[in-house]
Amino acid sequence: MKIQIIISLIFLGSFINCKNQNIEKSKTEKTIKISAVNNDDYGGSMKFESYSDSTYILTITNKRYNNKTEKFKGSCYLKNDTIYFKPVKFNFNESEKAVIKNNFIEFVDGKFPLKIEIQKNLFQSKSKLDLKKYSDYTFFTFDPKFYGIYFNYKPNSIKQYDLNQNELVEVDRILRKCFSENNSRLRSVNKYVKQCIVIINDKQEKEIWISCYCKDDFSNEYKYSLIDMSDGGNCNVHVTINLTKHNYSNFTTGGLG
Repeated sequence: MKIQIIISLIFLGSFINCKNQNIEKSKTEKTIKISAVNNDDYGGSMKFESYSDSTYILTITNKRYNNKTEKFKGSCYLKNDTIYFKPVKFNFNESEKAVIKNNFIEFVDGKFPLKIEIQKNLFQSKSKLDLKKYSDYTFFTFDPKFYGIYFNYKPNSIKQYDLNQNELVEVDRILRKCFSENNSRLRSVNKYVKQCIVIINDKQEKEIWISCYCKDDFSNEYKYSLIDMSDGGNCNVHVTINLTKHNYSNFTTGGLG
């Protein structure tokens, strides 16, 4: 009987010790809270991971340089779907913050625009847009440092805006109308990817600057950064949609290069 009691006590002690070790281990182990990845068929890959201990790691692999890998590390915290980099700026492009939007992490106020596509998000941030039926659309937050001069708008005359789902449906309707009315010059609208910047113009009207490129030429990279193309013919289409007036203007195609 005494032997059984001793064995039971030993077993209980081992169980408690093991449980305590697991608790201590769980306290010290950090978990991934957000993971985001860009895969460029030509340039390489970019992976951002934010951890439970308020640190992050950005890993970049460059195919053009024998898969050379660089890592950038720092500290950050999340508040209301915005990641803040403290006490030091995001050391890849010196952004002070990044916005979680439409299943992307979009780094703003940096030296250059940057978007990375979210693969895992334990914060359960809700996307304002459901892009399942509009997977060939991608959106970029207006930043006057990069886009204001490019689109020939006066400084401080416009501001960025985020579409809601109903507005996205209307944008798609107007774009399809544009393609239908110019079908002799274009391919089917479904054969293009659409890069969009949404703004409120100086007349307080909602405008969407849309650049359309043939899907054959771009697989994933169109989602991450704006394409700059001067030729391309009907594989390089630009149009402005005015949601306030429900019309389109400034329809152009690229040169034949």
